[in-house]
Amino acid sequence: MSNCPKCNEKLSPFYMKQNCPKCNTNLVYYDLDNRLQADHEKAMREQEAVNRVLNNIKVSAFGGKEQITRFVLMFSPLLWMCLPMYSQLNTETFEVTNISLITLIKSIIATVGNDDSGAMTFDMWLSDKAYFGILLLIACIIVFSLADIISSLFSIGKNALKRNMVFHIINFVVVFGVSILPIIGENGINSSIGVRFIFISYLIVGSYHKIIDKKLNKE
Repeated sequence: MSNCPKCNEKLSPFYMKQNCPKCNTNLVYYDLDNRLQADHEKAMREQEAVNRVLNNIKVSAFGGKEQITRFVLMFSPLLWMCLPMYSQLNTETFEVTNISLITLIKSIIATVGNDDSGAMTFDMWLSDKAYFGILLLIACIIVFSLADIISSLFSIGKNALKRNMVFHIINFVVVFGVSILPIIGENGINSSIGVRFIFISYLIVGSYHKIIDKKLNKE
């Protein structure tokens, strides 16, 4: 539904004539210069708003050494997951098996390639409770870290620190809770260096949220 720019007569969306049915004003050319100027000013305001958001994102992520360090640290769990996250001791052979993101990737490749050499397949991750717990942990780290990263891109503003810390604490608590699942029970599985590095990086990122907030949101 639109209106006539002169008499404000309501016009149907299906009204196709050039003139207003009430005052006969040309709907296309009436006050055209002023309307074009108004549209131009509106477009400029919208462009300025977009530029302001993009600039805030740029400053939040790469506006200084603190932001760059935080940004790298927030992606570091992907690296730490490639290190041994858990180790499993075979009580019969006393062999230790390291479990990591790389182990999961190899299992997926073995499943897709129909590997019958005895290598662990993805189905084994789903059927074994401990391995399923590790699979769930990897998924939680990726999903919740992504939410944490997105929140950190908007670190300029009055409530930016509060929002960043909420997302970060939720990330930490969920990942910590899920990380316990694989070691529950007598399965010979213990946490290893990868998991420890992940939590260390989380603690450092939390402190950087506060440092960056003081830098970007000085009163």
